[in-house]
Amino acid sequence: MKKNFFNACVKSYVKSQLIISDSRNYLKNEKGATTVEYALLVGVITVLVIGAATAMNDPLKDFFTTAIAQVKTYLTSKGQ
Repeated sequence: MKKNFFNACVKSYVKSQLIISDSRNYLKNEKGATTVEYALLVGVITVLVIGAATAMNDPLKDFFTTAIAQVKTYLTSKGQ
């Protein structure tokens, strides 16, 4: 009876040490941190691009309207 209890205690101790060891290894692994950093960087850049595009809405619209008009004029003059 004492031997079974002792074996059960030893097995529990060994399992707990393996869990602690695995947890430490998981926390030391920095591959996931790099992915998170890149995701945050992409998110910030996306917000900046959307903000810049929103702020430049009228100038961009005017630029493309003028560019399209010039291309149409050029194509019309070449066609005749």
